[in-house]
Amino acid sequence: MIKLDRNSVAVPNSLSEPSLAVQNEANEANGYYADKSPWTGEHAAYSFNAYKPQDVREALRLLASGKCAYCEGLIAGVGAREVEHYRPKGGVKEDTSHPGYWWLAHDWDNLLPTCILCNQSRRQHIVTHEMSREEVETLLFSRASTSYGKANQFAVSGARATSSACDLDAESPLLIDPCRQDPKQEIGWDFSKELPRAVPRLRENTPSKYGVYTIETCALNRAELVLERIPVLLPLRHLRDSIKCRVEAWTGDAAELEAIRAQAEAMLLFSHAEQAHSGMVIEFIENTLEELEQWLAEKGSEL
Repeated sequence: MIKLDRNSVAVPNSLSEPSLAVQNEANEANGYYADKSPWTGEHAAYSFNAYKPQDVREALRLLASGKCAYCEGLIAGVGAREVEHYRPKGGVKEDTSHPGYWWLAHDWDNLLPTCILCNQSRRQHIVTHEMSREEVETLLFSRASTSYGKANQFAVSGARATSSACDLDAESPLLIDPCRQDPKQEIGWDFSKELPRAVPRLRENTPSKYGVYTIETCALNRAELVLERIPVLLPLRHLRDSIKCRVEAWTGDAAELEAIRAQAEAMLLFSHAEQAHSGMVIEFIENTLEELEQWLAEKGSEL
């Protein structure tokens, strides 16, 4: 998960200058929810359809470089893109008395591009630290017993906005919005095994509550996703090992040291925005560059 710049993409015309379909749907929804106040869990959510025309889909593709805003898997090629409402439009799992943020159904700032498995509730296997690759691959032959995926989950810390008159900035959602927060501050990576897993950042030895909730809610350690990350990291792991071997064989030659640093810096070529799982890739590269300085310091003390 990486920080996204919503200002880098123009608001789609169908939303900035609302089309007739958007205007009619917004008006119908307003009347629908006005007739059902106060809201109870017995009411059915209004069915929205006009929020995802082609210009919205294209703008969202550009926003996240064809990737899922949550898991960073490539979704453009397989066409499994969802137009996701960050604040759910059709109810809130954690509060059945809340109708959902229906007034944001056509709000550009509330839309994100996601894959189906991050967005919808599906039975999925979750990878834990103790598992091996063989164990995870075996799991895929069995039916998962628990469902994961965002769906209409949206926990907040403190007061929850209940209408368009409320100040959304007063809410404190636990789900990371990559357009408003830098996910890197809340989510890190465990590279200690072949299976790279997303982990919450520690703050004073306490896991980030935003990292914990986002990882669990979007199933960022689901089996297929973790296995998909392995080949992305493979060339970088080989480069890291090569660099370490060169440092161990280094005899103090200045030209060789320059070549070692150049090889390490070349890893940055893998960190472009279009790279699948670039948040993970960037952290691995940063860790390697830090390790390089440590290896060189240790080697220098021996020479």
